Amino acid sequence: MKKLIESFLLALFPRRCAYCGKTIPSDSFSCSECEKSLPRIENNICVKCGREKEECSCKKAERYFSAIAAPFYFEDNVRRGLHAFKFRNGRQNFEAYADEMAKTVRRRYSGIKFDYVISVPMTEKSRKKRGFDQCALLAEKLSELIGVEYYPDALKKIYDTDIQHDLIYVLRKGNLAGAFDVSEPEKISGKTFLLCDDISTSSETLNECAKMLWLYGAEATCCVTVAVTKKKK
Repeated sequence: MKKLIESFLLALFPRRCAYCGKTIPSDSFSCSECEKSLPRIENNICVKCGREKEECSCKKAERYFSAIAAPFYFEDNVRRGLHAFKFRNGRQNFEAYADEMAKTVRRRYSGIKFDYVISVPMTEKSRKKRGFDQCALLAEKLSELIGVEYYPDALKKIYDTDIQHDLIYVLRKGNLAGAFDVSEPEKISGKTFLLCDDISTSSETLNECAKMLWLYGAEATCCVTVAVTKKKK
């Protein structure tokens, strides 16, 4: 019955490429053209910023997380796909992005035993405005794919902040100060977390979340996003 319903829905709403929107086979996440041209991050990767070494711009900045990894740079069709995902009712694409995140986690964090998969939180006001929490969608699907428990609401955002990528670098740290907290302090100590976000620009959001986990005694936090921005020229 379930397969029959799925077939019926696919007939009415065919699967579309998560990056360009073209109709694709039901067993695919991307069209052949996008698959060949996606801006993948592949070799000599900096664990502090997630970029390849020639794109590294973190300048050995202090981080409360152990590493960050992402399958893509935030450009071309990845940029267009993620914008549709977040702002143009493209939430169905989350499975494609979570699948790529899972492949990256298996490759980059193969020796790490995570206790929980968690996500960067939104305020309730922001969630209602968007209609869904994109990071929670990604984290929940990722936990299913890698077999690690999803811990919803591990972190909470106390108040809304200015959008990070709209700010110059020197203002980004102050913008997030005190914006996050943990929901259940007793569940943090000694645990290793896989923290999910959709896009990382300067990693300050991830770092502030990791700081709160560290303050409550987390053993380690590793981060994974769908994409990271390239350094500004």
